[in-house]
Amino acid sequence: MKIISKKHKEQGQVLIFAIVILIILLIATLFLFDLHSIIRSKVKLETAEQAAALAAAKWQARSLNLIGEINYVKAADTLLDDIPTIGENDEDKIASANKTLTEMQSRISFCGPLIAFGAAQQAAKNNGINIYDPYTTSGMKTPYDDLNNYLIKLDPSSQYYNYDDVADYLNYYKWREPYVNMLTNIKDRGLAVRPNGRFPGIESVDPPWLDDGTLYTAVNSQLWCNPTLNAVIKYADAYWNGKWYNVDFEHTSFPDESEIYTLGIRFSSSVDSDTLDSALENIDSADPEDLAPIQWCVYDSKWSQYNADGITENLNYNGPNHEGTGVNYWSRGMFLRDDLKPSMFYGGATAYAECYQRIKLMNKYKSKMERPYNANHAYAGSDQMEKAAQALKDDIIKETSSRTLKVGNDSATDGSSAGAVAKVLGALPDGSPPTNALIVLPLFDNVSLIPSSMQGSRPLRVSFSNLEMFLIWLSGIDDLHNPGSSPPLGTQQYLTALQKLDDPTFRKTGWNNDYTHSNGEPSVYFDEAYKYNPISNTGGAGWLQQIWVSTDLNRDEDEDAEIEEEEAGWNTRIYLGQQYILRDRNGNLVTNEQMQCRWTPGGPGPGTSPGTRIGPPHL
Repeated sequence: MKIISKKHKEQGQVLIFAIVILIILLIATLFLFDLHSIIRSKVKLETAEQAAALAAAKWQARSLNLIGEINYVKAADTLLDDIPTIGENDEDKIASANKTLTEMQSRISFCGPLIAFGAAQQAAKNNGINIYDPYTTSGMKTPYDDLNNYLIKLDPSSQYYNYDDVADYLNYYKWREPYVNMLTNIKDRGLAVRPNGRFPGIESVDPPWLDDGTLYTAVNSQLWCNPTLNAVIKYADAYWNGKWYNVDFEHTSFPDESEIYTLGIRFSSSVDSDTLDSALENIDSADPEDLAPIQWCVYDSKWSQYNADGITENLNYNGPNHEGTGVNYWSRGMFLRDDLKPSMFYGGATAYAECYQRIKLMNKYKSKMERPYNANHAYAGSDQMEKAAQALKDDIIKETSSRTLKVGNDSATDGSSAGAVAKVLGALPDGSPPTNALIVLPLFDNVSLIPSSMQGSRPLRVSFSNLEMFLIWLSGIDDLHNPGSSPPLGTQQYLTALQKLDDPTFRKTGWNNDYTHSNGEPSVYFDEAYKYNPISNTGGAGWLQQIWVSTDLNRDEDEDAEIEEEEAGWNTRIYLGQQYILRDRNGNLVTNEQMQCRWTPGGPGPGTSPGTRIGPPHL
């Protein structure tokens, strides 16, 4: 009988352990390599976006200054007292000269921004951003496809032509052909970044929460922690009477200048002599009749320091989720090193740039465990342990084919803007905003990056989104439940959500305005009887108001146990058997809203847009 020693049987044990460690180290090394690639790409993208935005803003400033210089020429040619006599037809000749100058200004308002567009692309390319994306039909970045669609809409022979109501000549300039040719030339060289501008769409939606796409998903899935839904269902019951869903908005119209990197100018002959005298220092004033033939280039309403709603307390620089705070939101100590200068209190031209890249990952392995999910909150997954256990039953990781990762932002697919924003800067000699002069003057001597939420920018987009098409349809509907026509294709979910919001049973399931919280016996909150029920308890608590209940499996369950209290850090646990609720340090019972929703109840939550108001506008 052959005897095998114990020592011989243990040979190779360390080798197996070493191989496992080496595999783990290899995967970790690949992960670190990928992490370094991602960080490097993010830094490169951010640098490219900022360079592109600044390059575009510089050309916006140059264009505005050129237009301002021509305003000076107009003034010098017509307002100085010592104009030499030209002849009998002086008035006609002056009018003809001013038409030529106006055409030059109009030409600049198209060509200058497109030079800015080209400069932005070159700045991004110089910073290492390519123009290709193999995951698109064209093989080019998505801004290329969007600009191609934009050019189709500019083509009078196309069935999608969208400019029937725009004149062939705008301020004496035949704009269409040179505008299209410049855009085509820039497109053919490849696009690395997406610009902003004023494109067809809707804006200034009232009530603004109807324009929040997350609301509809939250309603249909009963995600009560969604900040917009959370705020809306707390409106007084009187709000929901009548046509509460009445929606009002403005259509974005053609600005009579470049829709890309728009300057925000218009032409006016109604500038009075007093305004002109204060705007043009060292130039003699004139009689009102002398101003009649002159078309002055002036700032449009987008330059106003006030919001479109005309509420004078709201300055243009609205902070995120802070209605009415205006400039105070950007005061020293909040987000900026110093207070905004009064000379900066204006809106106007901004240059936005966003870009993205796709990078190849070295690591081909990923976790097999699915992301936890909870019906009431996407990040509070109660089934996390179950999914972890399921993953451990099989292999923890799985091998995939060569993976790529998109870094950066793409408004075409991500549905939101997240790029860099630059602004033209200038002031009158007395330190006041340039808009105090009313007419455009050559005052813009600098550009600067600003927080992207300080002034909104609409990325290049040439078609209505599904939500915008739905809101346009909704504006003509008198009855949510019997609309008389079907909503646009792909928008039924929005109508379904609003029909649910119209149902008081649905709203009270989340938040019941008729509920009155009692600080009585805690045992009440271990029972279902206090909760809202449309049949048996119409005055009960909605889900957000209900007391949060959890289970402690480490305790022995005792059906006859009485209420017990036990300190737990800042809270006190109140037990009834294995179940417990919490009382905070102020002695208040903790609700589902406080425990499940990861933002301060009653305050602005994540997901609301800068400068929007949540409160009911129609009460």
